[in-house]
Amino acid sequence: MATNNSDLVVAIRLLAEKLTHERTKRPDSAGDMFERLPKVKPPYFKGQADPTVLENWIREFEKLFGAVNCPENTRVGQDVLYLKDEADLWWKENGAILSAAEGFNWDSFVTALRGKFYPSFMRKQKAQDFINLRMGSRTISEYYRKFIALSRFAPEVVATEELKSQRFQQGLADEIQLGLGGETFSSLDIVYGRAAHIVGLHMDGNVVMGEKRKEFNSHGGN
Repeated sequence: MATNNSDLVVAIRLLAEKLTHERTKRPDSAGDMFERLPKVKPPYFKGQADPTVLENWIREFEKLFGAVNCPENTRVGQDVLYLKDEADLWWKENGAILSAAEGFNWDSFVTALRGKFYPSFMRKQKAQDFINLRMGSRTISEYYRKFIALSRFAPEVVATEELKSQRFQQGLADEIQLGLGGETFSSLDIVYGRAAHIVGLHMDGNVVMGEKRKEFNSHGGN
């Protein structure tokens, strides 16, 4: 009997070791993600009536999911933990119905979220804001950042890098466009770099002219 008990203990130990080994090779993806994701402190979405906030939140999570290799089938479960206030109430009321739909996944969740907090009239307004965007009194870097922020709302207008560069160039101040001499560019960053260089030269020229003016006035007063 003692021998049988000893054999049973050994068998249980070996089975436990095998199960532990198998779990190590194939970790619980959902549980692993629940532990890993909070460590990078993801942002919360509260249901703000600002599509830029929502799009930034979605983009941040897509980057995080890629960085931690989050499986597709666990993304929504992870993501909804970072809904608060109105967004959290929306999910509590609609989450069960949405999740029960056939093929429901991350893309389905994002579509539903946009439908609630980023309705079509807002999308149209943001797209129009981008189409109307001009440099105006902004600095070149401010214009570039605004262009990037709004371009996501009109992807069909700037579907390629060349179209982005053309649209950006058309919105530049007249003197900068003159400095570019009608040249075409293959990407947004290239035309931005050239435009920033022209602005820098213009600013340096103003500094030099200012110094010469001071020197002239100084001599004129003697």
